Amino acid sequence: MFDLLWVLSWSVLALPLAIATLRGWAPQWMRRHITPWGLRVRGVALLVFWASGMVVPLTRWGGLDSQDSTFLTFPAQFGLLMFAAGLMCGSQLGERFHRQAMRSWALNEARGRDERRHGPDAVC
Repeated sequence: MFDLLWVLSWSVLALPLAIATLRGWAPQWMRRHITPWGLRVRGVALLVFWASGMVVPLTRWGGLDSQDSTFLTFPAQFGLLMFAAGLMCGSQLGERFHRQAMRSWALNEARGRDERRHGPDAVC
């Protein structure tokens, strides 16, 4: 009974959020701070989180409720969780590098406009 409740509740909570994020549907505050590709990567990570939550109940339903299945499901679940965490961290790092590059580009553009206006040797 617990496995059925777990699968239903986990699917009702996590799956719609993952699919919405994968499709790029996000609140306005999130879309302002994250690029569309970053949202999609996080959507994939949420799908992997959902899949990791399905590993144990599905193996129990398959009749693999023994020491051997525990020995195999724990690394599978842990591996999926680490993969999803890596996707999330990689997305966050990508966003940070993108923001830093855009700031640097804007600063260089501002300097270029000042040089064109005042000349390269002018002291502002």
